[in-house]
Amino acid sequence: MVTVLNPKPYKEQPVPEVGKEYHVFDDGKISPSRHSVVRITEVVPFADVNHKAFLEEWQQEVQDCYWLYAKETDYFVKAECDDETDYFVRTKDGGWFSLGFFGARLDVDNSLYNKMQELLQEVK
Repeated sequence: MVTVLNPKPYKEQPVPEVGKEYHVFDDGKISPSRHSVVRITEVVPFADVNHKAFLEEWQQEVQDCYWLYAKETDYFVKAECDDETDYFVRTKDGGWFSLGFFGARLDVDNSLYNKMQELLQEVK
């Protein structure tokens, strides 16, 4: 199992597009067994979020996982897969990671998926 963080700086990572499908990796572990696909259903600018409880939950996650989440996010990204809803926010390295106990890394530019495929080919 290999975890590859995306080296692009904050704000350079693309913002996911509504209606598009993206690869995700459970717990940020880049392996076939942790791979799935989500569809983006909503992208909400930070300034437009008015739900106090949701913002408090996000702020608590930032405190609890200070090594992972950026202290600021430009968007909240809503994604769905198999009747599950996830909300992704910015990470310290400029990527996207979902909130909650079963967090996942969102692969907006396919770099993580492609790297996984490349490493799997090397193993063969």
